[in-house]
Amino acid sequence: MHLLRRSLILFICCILGACATKKQSVNQQHVSENYNTRVKFLVVHYTVGDWQSSLDVLTKSYGQVSAHYLIPQEFDGSYKEKELEVYQLVDENLRAWHAGPSQWENKQGINDQSIGIELVNSSTCIYQWQNSTLDHRNDYLCNYHDFSPKQIELLIELSKGILARHPEITPTRVLGHSDIQVDLKSDPGPRFPWHTLYKHGIGAWYDDNTVEKYWRLFTTSQMPSIAEAQCALQTYGYGIKVTTEHDEQSFDHFRAFQLHFRPWLVNGEVDVKTMARLWALLEKYFPESLGVDGELLSECELISPTPEIQEVQQQQG
Repeated sequence: MHLLRRSLILFICCILGACATKKQSVNQQHVSENYNTRVKFLVVHYTVGDWQSSLDVLTKSYGQVSAHYLIPQEFDGSYKEKELEVYQLVDENLRAWHAGPSQWENKQGINDQSIGIELVNSSTCIYQWQNSTLDHRNDYLCNYHDFSPKQIELLIELSKGILARHPEITPTRVLGHSDIQVDLKSDPGPRFPWHTLYKHGIGAWYDDNTVEKYWRLFTTSQMPSIAEAQCALQTYGYGIKVTTEHDEQSFDHFRAFQLHFRPWLVNGEVDVKTMARLWALLEKYFPESLGVDGELLSECELISPTPEIQEVQQQQG
């Protein structure tokens, strides 16, 4: 009798446990049309190291950084596999920690809205921000190295798949780390083949004929003012402030633009050839921002000059 009672109690407990853990039935018959993807940007980086050190930093907790994908490079002694392949480190639906304090299209914190791809590459930039004898044009030193053809081939194949899965990543939202964090980052650097990616349907690039048109316009009539140049760069997506002065933040943003779109001459200056390329990009991707004669129609908020700049202006005046 005692054994029968124990068996009955055990049976009842099993039934109650099964009821408690029974999976709720969810009807998925009705699907809303009102939603979008978290992912709006694709950001390309280089790792500043070899395969093994890059993998360790991006996967171990001490690194405090990550990326969705990592692509090794040929002739890397720390990479022991016979063939290069793409490694996924973070699911695309999760937030990787690759962008840091960043901005594009007036959106802050691009980590929340992007997929990050790291390319193994040993390029480096060093800085002397505390050296008072150096201004912002001379307080950094960069050494850039080429990317291997197979590495770029894998990147192109990977990127095409990402763009197919996330259609909100439009051409002007395929970016380098230097585009979204202009004061601290230079990757993927001037040796990265943005034009090659463009030819495979990835990212933005200008049309040479349109560049020539604006180069002729700006060399035969008035060049855009600093404020217009800053506003145009902001219209394209950069986080530049319109101050009317080619100050440090302005230099950093135009340098970032040149790293992407004029990598053979990166000097941070607002010159006519840089402006011709910027206007050509606006005509191609943001045609509503320009008038029929190339005048800038975008309206940007003017930020008052800092006290330091005001003092310089008064001295010059």
